[in-house]
Amino acid sequence: MRWRRGSAPQAVFDLAKDNGVPVALRDIGMKADDLDLACELALQNQYPNPRPLEKAAIRQLLQDAFEGNRPAS
Repeated sequence: MRWRRGSAPQAVFDLAKDNGVPVALRDIGMKADDLDLACELALQNQYPNPRPLEKAAIRQLLQDAFEGNRPAS
């Protein structure tokens, strides 16, 4: 098991990956064609957040999660 400094999302990602848990949305059955719909749904159901939700940022977050990319710090 490797331990790296980073953020909480990175630590959870690393823990999951190190233990063989799927870390990509595609690995749990999400289809690439559904990413735009997921983005639109997220924007429709906004919640109190210190940073405004932006379509491009949400879409990139979903793309990264779909591909199983480690969260950025």
